Amino acid sequence: MYLPAFKEWCQNAAMPRRSVLPPSLSAQLSALITQRFRALSDSELQDILAEFSELPAKLIVDASREMTDVVSPYEPSLLEQLRKSEQKLMKRSHDYAWFFLFHRSGYVREAALDTINAPPASAFFLSALAWRLNDWVGAVRQAAVRCAERVFPRISPEVAASAAPYLLDRRFVWARWSEEANVLDSVFGRTDVMAALAIRMRKQQTGPFASCLRHALRYPEIDKHLPRLAIDAIQPSVRVAAYQCLLSGRATWPVGYEWAWIDKVYGLRKRVRMLDSRDIQRASPAADWIRRGIHDRSVLVRRVAADAMVDARGQLPDADSLIAILASDRSSAIRSRADYMLRHTHSDQS
Repeated sequence: MYLPAFKEWCQNAAMPRRSVLPPSLSAQLSALITQRFRALSDSELQDILAEFSELPAKLIVDASREMTDVVSPYEPSLLEQLRKSEQKLMKRSHDYAWFFLFHRSGYVREAALDTINAPPASAFFLSALAWRLNDWVGAVRQAAVRCAERVFPRISPEVAASAAPYLLDRRFVWARWSEEANVLDSVFGRTDVMAALAIRMRKQQTGPFASCLRHALRYPEIDKHLPRLAIDAIQPSVRVAAYQCLLSGRATWPVGYEWAWIDKVYGLRKRVRMLDSRDIQRASPAADWIRRGIHDRSVLVRRVAADAMVDARGQLPDADSLIAILASDRSSAIRSRADYMLRHTHSDQS
């Protein structure tokens, strides 16, 4: 098991389990334990599914634990009977399949995935399909791949963009899947999905969108949005990530982890993140982004621009005036970079 996943498991195991579902939804699901879904009308089924659709994607793991207990209470003697009756329910209405994605029986989960033919209508249910791509049963993972190939091309870009901040980094946290994780590329690599995600990254004041952008850099369709993100993103960390690409002309993203030796004699090692990168096409040269970054309202962006200027000052005919701006910056970290450039001429650096 990968270290982040093991750490998350330990934290969850040490804490009392609390419901992640809204009270109204928990009450409806509790009533279904005895009814076994038999008394559900089509309208009731749609109401419950609509409530699930409101849940954020990041709750999928905890919510699936609760759903397993509701959808399939552990009754070994009844499992075979339940499998048959639940498959009948899915034949009556394919919408039941979304419930049975959380069934205790792998046979039912596989049947549910083979039943689903409509794209998920919310980030939560997209995460549910992704969670099944990571299922502990190989046959279920294969069924999830078949399901994804049917429905992923038809997913709304807004739904995919809503799930992206959570799902893009699950590739390295969820440990069971291997090639199955690549199926998500067919969603997040789409032009319309990257456009919708870029809007979220620009407008959201909170959330892990800088990390989201770094993971999204694996997809070339994000490149055209980098200038707008660098200029307009509300979160400084998102602007920093975009500037780093535009200043260097390269996009870099995480691709997993590897072991690095600390001391071979004592057998000490640590896990370090592996990165991949590619060139990007820039409409403006790095010098233009240095000038713009020096005037950014965030010290984080100004520091990135100042670092780039240390190496690229020879490309800037107005370098002296830019250094003067940095020298009067309110941040001591920025002023120290200006001081370095004043003490080291370009000929000294070359």
